[in-house]
Amino acid sequence: MLKMNNVSRIYETGTVRTHALRNFSLDVQEGEFVAVTGPSGSGKSTFLNIAGLLDSFQQGQYTLDGVNIQGLNDNALSSLRNEKIGFIFQNYNLIPDFSLYDNIDMPLRYRGFSAKDRKYRIEKSLERVGLIARKDYYPKQLSGGQQQRVAIARALAGEPKILLADEPTGNLDSLMASQVMTLLEELNSEGATIIMVTHDPDQARAVKRNVQIIDGEVSDFSIYAPSQNVSPIEASA
Repeated sequence: MLKMNNVSRIYETGTVRTHALRNFSLDVQEGEFVAVTGPSGSGKSTFLNIAGLLDSFQQGQYTLDGVNIQGLNDNALSSLRNEKIGFIFQNYNLIPDFSLYDNIDMPLRYRGFSAKDRKYRIEKSLERVGLIARKDYYPKQLSGGQQQRVAIARALAGEPKILLADEPTGNLDSLMASQVMTLLEELNSEGATIIMVTHDPDQARAVKRNVQIIDGEVSDFSIYAPSQNVSPIEASA
């Protein structure tokens, strides 16, 4: 589903060169739920931006759902991103003056879906996250956990190949965070491929695979969860 081989990303500011990713390699299979962890400045955000086709890289190869992105122009990258990727952000990124329905509708309009198809997708995704009865509400009328569920519904409505979640519970209390994690786990059990960046060690341990990034590289301590019956040595091999 997602395969990076020896990807390097260097940022240059004047005479300063910052290696955000160094020969970074990662292979995520369809249906996996991967938690990406690491200290601040380790390269997690750079990885997520490259994975989401929001940033470029200088060296290496990146293949998304069988498509080698090297050499694609901005229009091709935008089309691939809209078709293949669903984003879930820490701050929800909902438009406050739009109803829940319209928040989910907007990206579908950009993709050219018919009104009938959009209605079906919106209602199906809101029903999936338990908010269909509130489709005409506005974000300010919802709790933080509910707003994040709307953000998940927005991502699901486009039927992406992969969900990229950036600290999806970072602004939530423990109860709401648990509810959002339960929803993500249910989506994964139904076949969704999810990559989640998180600082929460409990959430990282709860998913099937934990990839740790240190200084722009995948750490040797990246492991599968114990339930997968894979030792740390096997997982990092």
